[in-house]
Amino acid sequence: MKLQRTPSAPHSPRLRPTERFQVVIYLAKPTADFPELEMRSCEAYAIAHRWDVTLTVLDDETEKPPEQRPLLLAALQTITDRTAGAILLPSRAAISPIDGEFDDFAAQVEKAGGFLQVARR
Repeated sequence: MKLQRTPSAPHSPRLRPTERFQVVIYLAKPTADFPELEMRSCEAYAIAHRWDVTLTVLDDETEKPPEQRPLLLAALQTITDRTAGAILLPSRAAISPIDGEFDDFAAQVEKAGGFLQVARR
């Protein structure tokens, strides 16, 4: 498990004209290998859309359902706290390969005021 907070300017609930949209990159780590390709894909997507990454989450508890993963819930908390507006993923499977679990988590993110975004390669 790893949380890496990226330094950024103080964030208000509403963006000022000079502020950029804040996102959390969430990476699932089902093996011992670091998900380098997935991280680069998300970073490139954020750069292309002029989004700032406020937090990068590397979660190795991928066998658990979404509601039982503390680091995934920490990413959700950034949406609730208005620190970020979206969670950026390399694929839907980072949350869950099961459509219903993914959809349930996406609904929680939307209820908190944000959205999930899958980075396209």
